[in-house]
Amino acid sequence: MRATILRSRSRCRHHMFRPGEGAKARLPSQRWRLMIQSGLASGLVLLASCSGRAPSVDQGRLLYNANGCGSCHGSSGRGDGPLAATLDVRPANLREPAQFQRGASEVEIARTLAEGVVNPQVAASHLHHNHHELAMPKFDHLSDTERRSIALYVISMQANTN
Repeated sequence: MRATILRSRSRCRHHMFRPGEGAKARLPSQRWRLMIQSGLASGLVLLASCSGRAPSVDQGRLLYNANGCGSCHGSSGRGDGPLAATLDVRPANLREPAQFQRGASEVEIARTLAEGVVNPQVAASHLHHNHHELAMPKFDHLSDTERRSIALYVISMQANTN
C-alpha cells in the first residue's frame, strides 16, 4: 500500500513539474492551473450563494414596515408612531442621530436592533432583561443582514430631511 502511495505521488509530481526547466520547474502545468482555477471559481460561486444578499436600503424599508417599527417610530421615523404616546419612554426620532444611545453607524444600529434598548426606569442591576423591561424590544429573530438593512434604511432617513 505504501509503495502505491509513493508511486502515485511521484507520478503526480512528474505531471505537475517538468524537471530541468529551472524556475519553471516549480510552476504547475497548464492542466493543473486550469483545475485549480476552476476549483477556486466553483468555491467562490458556492460562497456567494451561501452568504445571501447584501444589506440594502430597499430591503430595510420593507423590514421596517413588516416588523412594526413604524408603530412606535412613525412611518417617517420621527418617533411619532400611533403607539408612541402610550409608551413610558418616548421612541427616538430616527432622523436625529444624537438621540441614539448606542451610536448611529450601521453596525451600532444593527446591534441595538439585536439587543433592544433597556428602559432607564428599570433597575440596572438586571443582567438579562425580558421584553417588559425593554424600552425597545429585541429584534433577534432577524438575521444580521436584515438588521443591517434596517440600519441602512434608518441612516437613509437622516439624509432625507423632508
